[in-house]
Amino acid sequence: MRGLLIGLLTVCSLSASGLSAAADKQPHKPAQKQTQKQAQKPAGADESVEGFLNLYVEICVRHFGDLADFRARLLRDKVPKLQPEHAKLFLSGMEGDAWPVPYKGKMGNFVLALPAGKNLCLLHAHRTNAAAVEKGFLDITSDAPKPMVAKRGPVREELSLDKIKMRTVATTWAPPGARRKMEFMLTTSASPKAELQALGSVAMIADDGPPAAAPPKAAPRPTPKRTP
Repeated sequence: MRGLLIGLLTVCSLSASGLSAAADKQPHKPAQKQTQKQAQKPAGADESVEGFLNLYVEICVRHFGDLADFRARLLRDKVPKLQPEHAKLFLSGMEGDAWPVPYKGKMGNFVLALPAGKNLCLLHAHRTNAAAVEKGFLDITSDAPKPMVAKRGPVREELSLDKIKMRTVATTWAPPGARRKMEFMLTTSASPKAELQALGSVAMIADDGPPAAAPPKAAPRPTPKRTP
């Protein structure tokens, strides 16, 4: 499956300049219809939406087949990362590292988190248009490359303890009959009080595994399902 995903998603490598190269370059022209959609800016979307969707595809989706190597390269090349006490917010209790990601030369809105030893990539946005991000996310993940089939999961809406509304949507890709699936998940909050307004994740999950863990109610921030 790992080799299949690498081929289907046209995994690309980053240069030693790390995240800046991925974030600031012009969108690629990949063969897959799914990644082509990233360049189609949703109607009425602002730069934060365009940035989130592009970075989600260019970093998490493209590197999903080699996340361990990708993380190792970022660490080896000493790409500036967050201090452990600040990275905790973005790792949802897991061990790992987090990096601020520039977009068009601007820093401060996007953060990449890569838990250690997990088939999981997380991209966060402090501020964005929740509805536009969800629309673009569902458009990107709606059609899986053959022989995989895309299946949209149920929408989850929950409140944090401080009454901030969070909304989660997810789509899985897998060939018919496969026991493992590639899961794309997005949690958003339209509230300006939310610490993070969007979290996109890509993970490998077991078909017969437990349902996705609900976002915690202790804080107004989304939390992805944790998978080994």
